[in-house]
Amino acid sequence: MSTASINGGCLTSLSPSQSSLRRPTLRPSVSARLNTPSSSSIPALIRNEPVFAAPAPIINPTWREEMGKNSYEEAIEALKKLLNEKGELKPTAAAKVEQITAELQSGSSGSIPFNPIERMKEGFIHFKKEKYDKNPGLYTELSKGQSPKFMVFACSDSRVCPSHVLDFQPGEAFVVRNVANMVPPYDQVKYAGIGSAVEYAVLHLKVENIVVIGHSACGGIKGLMTFPFDGNKSTDFIEDWVSIGLPAKAKVLAEHGGADLPELCTHCEKEAVNVSLGNLLTYPFVRDGLVKKTLALKGGYYDFVTGSFELWGLEFGLSPPLSVKDVATILHWKL
Repeated sequence: MSTASINGGCLTSLSPSQSSLRRPTLRPSVSARLNTPSSSSIPALIRNEPVFAAPAPIINPTWREEMGKNSYEEAIEALKKLLNEKGELKPTAAAKVEQITAELQSGSSGSIPFNPIERMKEGFIHFKKEKYDKNPGLYTELSKGQSPKFMVFACSDSRVCPSHVLDFQPGEAFVVRNVANMVPPYDQVKYAGIGSAVEYAVLHLKVENIVVIGHSACGGIKGLMTFPFDGNKSTDFIEDWVSIGLPAKAKVLAEHGGADLPELCTHCEKEAVNVSLGNLLTYPFVRDGLVKKTLALKGGYYDFVTGSFELWGLEFGLSPPLSVKDVATILHWKL
């Protein structure tokens, strides 16, 4: 357990393995519990027209009869002949010829190079046919506005899309993704981007839950655990950003200092979520929502190696004689 004071309040962080809460004197008592979508017309946001239509080429290539006569096989044979004579070539030139030969052979095997435009086009067509066109009522309602129940902080990692993992449908979650799913403390200058997202979600969208989700094999957390933070930076942005989680790193090293790096990272992936939950308490409108019980904070952890998801909650509970507003990590459960 670790305790931190925020704006005169007390934030107590419990590791997921702890099964009970200790309530020291002169702190607010804490209560814990987990809190467990029509129109027939098709909106005109997307029309049944060709998707990703290519503009007319700026330069029209000309074709000559002699172009294309030489096959890949002929080109490879010519290069092989050149390789037989490469004793006269400089080493770098010979290496380049070998590289080109390998690329040509790879190309002649029938492999199709990745086309990003085609991939996005196919993805959109699938979405349009299988989801958009089959849910006209939903998208008609969404065209009028949004009222998500969740704000989600998740990692930018391509393997852990929260809408995919938690099956959120369009309109259900207001999502912010960044390296290592960090929530920085309230700072109108340094962290205006995150602050504006939290403010918009809480005060304008009226979300009822803010969820911070960590995940297994997080590169950002590995960076946090391995960067020396000695003033000699090796990155332009990453070290400064993940340093938000330094309290988590310190706690993990104090409690599990003898463990190997993968185990340390696993502990830190979860503890950094608690740090972000604590940082959310530095936002006045978040605290107000907790006091009024219109807002709840939750931490989550997705392990894509084992296919498991853990969730723990943070709620408000105040003792009558105290005016402390900030309270602790409460409950942890695993699916």
